[in-house]
Amino acid sequence: MTAILASMTMNAAEPNLPKVEILGQEYYCYEIKKGDSMYGIAKQFGWDVDELARLNPNTLGDMKKGAKLYYPTGRVTAPAEAAQSEPTAAEQPAADDSSEEPEVVEDLSEEEYEPITHVVKKGETVYSISKMYNLPLEAIYESHPSARKGIKAGEVIEIRQSAETVAAKGRFMYYNIKPGDTLYSLAKRYNVGVADILKANPGVSETNFKAGETIRIGLADATRNVRTELVDESRLQKIDNYKVKKGETWRDISKKTGVPVEQLKEANENVAELKKNELIGVPKTEVVQVEKEYVETDPRDETPEGRVELYDSINKTDSEVAQLREVRVAMLMDEPSSKKDQEFSRGFLVALDRLKHEPYKINFKVIDGRSSTSDIESSLDDFEPELVISTADKSFPAFLADYGNTNKVEIINVFDVKSDLYTENASMVHFLTPSDYFNDQIADYIFKNFGDRKILLIGDEDANDGISESLLPKLDDANVRRMSARELADFGFDALENYLVYAYPTKKEEAVAIIDAVASGMEKSPASSITLVGRPSWITFADAVSDRLERTGTLIPSRFYYDTQSADVKSFTEDFQKMFGHQPLKSYPTFAAVGFDVAEYFIPTIVANGGDFNRDTRISFTPLQSDIDLERVSNWGGWFNPACYMLLYQPGKGVERITVK
Repeated sequence: MTAILASMTMNAAEPNLPKVEILGQEYYCYEIKKGDSMYGIAKQFGWDVDELARLNPNTLGDMKKGAKLYYPTGRVTAPAEAAQSEPTAAEQPAADDSSEEPEVVEDLSEEEYEPITHVVKKGETVYSISKMYNLPLEAIYESHPSARKGIKAGEVIEIRQSAETVAAKGRFMYYNIKPGDTLYSLAKRYNVGVADILKANPGVSETNFKAGETIRIGLADATRNVRTELVDESRLQKIDNYKVKKGETWRDISKKTGVPVEQLKEANENVAELKKNELIGVPKTEVVQVEKEYVETDPRDETPEGRVELYDSINKTDSEVAQLREVRVAMLMDEPSSKKDQEFSRGFLVALDRLKHEPYKINFKVIDGRSSTSDIESSLDDFEPELVISTADKSFPAFLADYGNTNKVEIINVFDVKSDLYTENASMVHFLTPSDYFNDQIADYIFKNFGDRKILLIGDEDANDGISESLLPKLDDANVRRMSARELADFGFDALENYLVYAYPTKKEEAVAIIDAVASGMEKSPASSITLVGRPSWITFADAVSDRLERTGTLIPSRFYYDTQSADVKSFTEDFQKMFGHQPLKSYPTFAAVGFDVAEYFIPTIVANGGDFNRDTRISFTPLQSDIDLERVSNWGGWFNPACYMLLYQPGKGVERITVK
């Protein structure tokens, strides 16, 4: 009935009437005027005439001027209490008794599905955000229309929610943690277990739960046990009017009517002092039996130690263990006979050889990635690894991501930069910088450092060029000019202008033509400031044209840089030579160095953090080729490595690696 009345009230104009609270419900209070009728009052305020008559039977019978009528607003102000006698002093719980009555399951009102805010991060797109929150694209465009033209880091997007978006099994309500919130308080508020919140948010623990973070709550998937009981509940039956006699007090009227003083005062909040002949409302209650659902709570929810125990149980970790004494590592080789996989595994073995004197044991298993899914999963089940490393460089196996999520095992995606499994799978670790993030970072670097220059775009636009796709919307069209490499060779650079030359071509011959054209322009106009930015693929032939690149001070975006002159690389090369009889094969990236870096970083890290990547455990690590500083994409997603660089070729100085992130 309450829901129906609420709907009716919402559809009518909000009456400008006093309101009172009776038994946890809010009511309008209307004072009858001369000439009023029941039907006229109901029509005036859009009220249900039958409900008006039920609540005010005696008052409506004589319609005395000054008498009060009551009608529900539809708003619940407090849960109805079960009818029961007050406990005696001996029955009262001690002040420090932490035991609580079972919690009543309450339905969330639409108002509780509050919108949340999402601050756009580098590399995020409208599509990736829609996937993150399991929303259709149109839902984001509706709240943020400008997103149709693209979004940029730092923008704030409102994510609107409703009962329909969170009620289905497997769907979630999203929540911005506020100051004062705790895992336990939110579990109680939304009638779920702390375990439910932890399972839905692998990035959350008792120790890192903090305001400002966003979490998801699976209301339809709650695992708390619910029992149903019939209980007695006081309900408002009707409200009569009573004419106050001379000298009467609230207590006098309470004795006459049998209505507690507090209920009388509740129904007459606007009556400051009782006066002779004043008409006041007298609520009459009845006791009815209703079904109530109660949740059986897990006692571990209530203490920090218990919540840590829940976290460890869910994530298969042990918070009391400082370090693992043994770590099992499985390598899933995508194509065991390929140069990529062979070199990667050899670099990995060099690292294992260096780690053999560490105070922990390493069990290492190689699995043929060409095997059937069932055979691979069976091999993993038998081995029970803490870490699984895959060398797949395209179409990363989704079943492996699912295996990691189910078994709470970290899965390292080493080479597939286009996979987005890490955005929604908490077990995934994306080693090389994801494409969208890389493109955004490089585009931001170019814009911040060269965005105020004259921009020359050389060659045919490439639909696969994510950097330019991210860069162009940032630029002033008036400063942008498109031309071919031949036109660039004849272009007259103005000594009073600064230029950025951005090259689209990826083939060596076309790239060399652009480099030479820039070199020619520098010679013809030495006072001009000209910067050439090449494509990431230029690194594959950079050694062959290094003199040209250095002469022009070319910048090449890259996820990695393998400095053959560094002491660490020379030491690695010597160890590799001793173990395999040849130097690491030249590749981009250097596969052997990737294998070495992966082993040198992830094995000591997983030992130090006990298999729990939520622990902020930093290890001493000097990479050969790529920095590693993992970030979690969301509290329910996985990890990615944001490392990316600009390689600056300098005349006579070789290459400087500029860290963009």
